[in-house]
Amino acid sequence: MTTTSKKYGQTNTEKWAKELSKSRNIVTEIMNFGVSQDQIHQIINLLSLELEDRSHMKSYRDVYKAATDDKLEGVENTSKLILNS
Repeated sequence: MTTTSKKYGQTNTEKWAKELSKSRNIVTEIMNFGVSQDQIHQIINLLSLELEDRSHMKSYRDVYKAATDDKLEGVENTSKLILNS
């Protein structure tokens, strides 16, 4: 005799997997735009500003800044402003 139980809602693992899948779909959609490596860095930078945990945001920003500062080291008079064109 087999007993079956009804399942209501999702387990924590199912919720986690669904959120992970959604994140991967977002990344796939972004990559479908044909973004450059510099644009990927900027997207990561902008998303870091949306984090609620300030220490995490600062950590991501520090890494982004270090990566972009190295790249801009030899360039003089480079504006770091983002302009809409």
